[in-house]
Amino acid sequence: MTIFVQRRLTLFAIIGLSYWFFGNLYEAIVISPNWVVDSPTQMKRLNEFFVTTSPTIYFVPLTQIATVLVWFLLWKNKVNSIRLELKRASIFAVLVTILNTIIVSTVVLKLFGTDFEKYGDFLTTLTWRWNVLNFFRMVLVGMTIYYLFNAYRKLDKM
Repeated sequence: MTIFVQRRLTLFAIIGLSYWFFGNLYEAIVISPNWVVDSPTQMKRLNEFFVTTSPTIYFVPLTQIATVLVWFLLWKNKVNSIRLELKRASIFAVLVTILNTIIVSTVVLKLFGTDFEKYGDFLTTLTWRWNVLNFFRMVLVGMTIYYLFNAYRKLDKM
């Protein structure tokens, strides 16, 4: 892979991960704090609101492509000066992927599933769990972006 291609792919990964970060930041500041107040009613409203589309359309597939691209860049890297940054970015990408899988499988599917009402007052616990786990997800995505950007800066000087 040429330096030009590696630089472009690194930039694309940074943009995709930033897209993920700022999408979650928006949800964390604007949307999800409302979920923890009268959660069953809020989840009912939210599930009624998302009829034609959902947040999934925003996050999939760009964020997954960007994450896989981090690993691809490490695998295909031939530039020794950025190897450490790519390794660190890859480790954080693995961690955020694991955390995201946990969030989706244990929280999101319950909050936005067709049977969400059966969880009743437990929805409040789930919404708090989403808020806390989302904070850690943003930290991990941010760290991935940080190390990728460091690699990009070095590539940009070549």
